[in-house]
Amino acid sequence: MSRRILLVDDDPAVLRGVSGLLRDEGYRTETAATAAEAHEAILRDPPAAILLDVQLPGESGLSLLARLPRPLPAPVVVLSGGATPGEAAQALKLGATDFVEKPPAPERLLTALQNALALRELEEERERLREELAQPGHLIGESAAMAELRKLVARAGPSDSVVLVQGETGTGKERVARALHLASGRKGRFVAVNCAAIPATLLESELFGAEKGAFTGATARRIGRFEQAQGGTLLLDEIGELPLELQAKLLRVLEQREVERLGGTAPVAIDVRVIAATHRDLRAAVAERRFREDLFYRLAVFPISVPPLRQRPDDVIPLARAFAAELRGAQGELRVTTGGATALRGHLWPGNVRELRNFVERLHLMTDPGPLVLDEQAAALLSPSPAGPRSAVEGLGTLSLRELCEDAERGILREALARCDGNVAAAARLLKVDRGNLYRRIKALGVDAAE
Repeated sequence: MSRRILLVDDDPAVLRGVSGLLRDEGYRTETAATAAEAHEAILRDPPAAILLDVQLPGESGLSLLARLPRPLPAPVVVLSGGATPGEAAQALKLGATDFVEKPPAPERLLTALQNALALRELEEERERLREELAQPGHLIGESAAMAELRKLVARAGPSDSVVLVQGETGTGKERVARALHLASGRKGRFVAVNCAAIPATLLESELFGAEKGAFTGATARRIGRFEQAQGGTLLLDEIGELPLELQAKLLRVLEQREVERLGGTAPVAIDVRVIAATHRDLRAAVAERRFREDLFYRLAVFPISVPPLRQRPDDVIPLARAFAAELRGAQGELRVTTGGATALRGHLWPGNVRELRNFVERLHLMTDPGPLVLDEQAAALLSPSPAGPRSAVEGLGTLSLRELCEDAERGILREALARCDGNVAAAARLLKVDRGNLYRRIKALGVDAAE
């Protein structure tokens, strides 16, 4: 950051004294005796900060502050020897970070200046984080694991090879896929499809397309996700939930580089980079004959594992700052106390990055306008980690065995429905049960599928 400070005052003694103080502290100074001189200097080359006297000859300091562009080109500390409380309040309302009475005590002035510079640095960092988060393929994090992940993305991105992205739910697998797409330089679209969220009866036409009349309700030709991603990238999310009969068709598409629409008579050539993602252990699924071995090896040309958040605690605070900037906008500063940082880094984050974002959003909704403060009290909003050291069963000794089992079943059903975005048919496939039976259990246990 620049160390040049613009000092605006019509008193030569103040200019000399404050300039000398600032130079002793390592700052460079520029002076202006009028609002017009200051305005010209600010527009010509914005300084790191401005020390602005209220009572200037001609146009006042407050008038100059009011007509500066927004956001202010530099943080402003207002100086005055005879300002009223109303003028002080107006200066702060116009964007000044502090108000220092003249003659300024050296320590008070330096503290006000340092705070103003620190605030601007935080604002710039917030904007940087907002820009980074807005980039769909940007991978935020300072840990060694994230640095290694970025290296893998940079290595695999420019190729057309199939990539298998593996990781727990909520770790950011789709973000990794988008980063791979951006690194590929492909001009086509990035298209994502969740294989667990679409009923098996519709998944084939969703992926490969369908001709008019191919099935009841097919009143027009339907272009599938592969064709939608022509020249780009197709993410097959939750590939482990793909029904076996479609796995064979997907393998043929990957081998032949062409799709055949449902009800079609001729194949359609495709130029699509395929990325698959899963939270499941596909090797175990192959061993259990729930996933084709040949398809597994075709997908796992370049496997990338996304580590869970609990294994990269150094990423928690940068991610929290980025989410605060995204949610809070111009007031997106996140102030983290030592206790708050310890609590966040020590949390197990069973929901991974998704849980962290939800926590920051909850804190945002519960906090008045202004900076978000993440201290031990705020950290108390964190949900208890189900994988914590306590192993006792909730309700043991007060509930019957049947009631305990029903509580556990409700938890399983809610987790399955959450992973499938409330789609009961997809949840039935995930749980390997009949859809009708699952509907009956959901109703009997009072589970809200929409929730």
